[in-house]
Amino acid sequence: MIELSGVTKHFGDRAAVDQVSLNVARGEICALVGTSGSGKSTTLRMINRLIEKDAGTIRIDGVDVDSQPVVELRRRIGYVIQSIGLFPHWSVARNVATVPALLGWPAAKANARVDELLALVGLDPAIYRDRSPHQLSGGQQQRVGFARALAADPDVLLMDEPFGAVDPVTRDSLQSELLRIHAATAKTIVLVTHDIDEAIRLASQIAVMDLGRIVQQGRPRDLLANPADGFVREFVGGTRRGLRLLKVSAVGDLVQAGPVPDGVPVPASTALDDALAQMIAQSRTALAVADDNGAVLGIVRLEDLVLRAAA
Repeated sequence: MIELSGVTKHFGDRAAVDQVSLNVARGEICALVGTSGSGKSTTLRMINRLIEKDAGTIRIDGVDVDSQPVVELRRRIGYVIQSIGLFPHWSVARNVATVPALLGWPAAKANARVDELLALVGLDPAIYRDRSPHQLSGGQQQRVGFARALAADPDVLLMDEPFGAVDPVTRDSLQSELLRIHAATAKTIVLVTHDIDEAIRLASQIAVMDLGRIVQQGRPRDLLANPADGFVREFVGGTRRGLRLLKVSAVGDLVQAGPVPDGVPVPASTALDDALAQMIAQSRTALAVADDNGAVLGIVRLEDLVLRAAA
């Protein structure tokens, strides 16, 4: 769906992005992570040509982005940024309908799309469509930003640190909202973040960048289990890497036969870190595990969680 091949960008004598190659499959969420100045935001902005590359090729759905008028290209790509960027004197509805208006949609079609998208992002159109941005919380403004990015039904959504300016509780809520929206729309998403926990939670593929290059890319579990070098090992958590590894595995992976303890069984889909938290809260060394119908499959033991974290 999105293909970068040998993409390079210099600012003066410095290579901000150096020979980056990356493939993002249709419907995938790919997170670009790295320290400040690693080139992740520059890479993202070259996809929609907010920054023009110096070398290499970028294709979306097989079409070279350089072969398209830049305005047309950007109207076909949703874009969400940390600062949100809503027009302060426009209503929520007018902000969401920005791109449909530029595309000349009939008013009835645009209004219907606004209501559809506000409902999708969890904002009641009857309550919010006529409000101004200053009447919204930061989290609500970010939801409007999501809706605006999706307004013209783009196949691709680019997100540049979209949750960096909100508090941890709101961030958690917005991350859940993004996963729900992605499940409903199957958009192809490239997400820039410096937060490895956010990348692990949201992305099916992670590309770790350092000094303008991708030093490792793969599934979250693969990066955590087999970091390519010391930089990646430290970036994904150092000594805490094992705890993060528990986030990407389910208790169903470790279920085994054994005496079933008292208490409500945990679903087999429960993440291992959640199972560990329950064991600590309940002062238990094992939990019963059940399938989707509630039938007990076996148990998961504390010692097996520790072994998985140490793997």
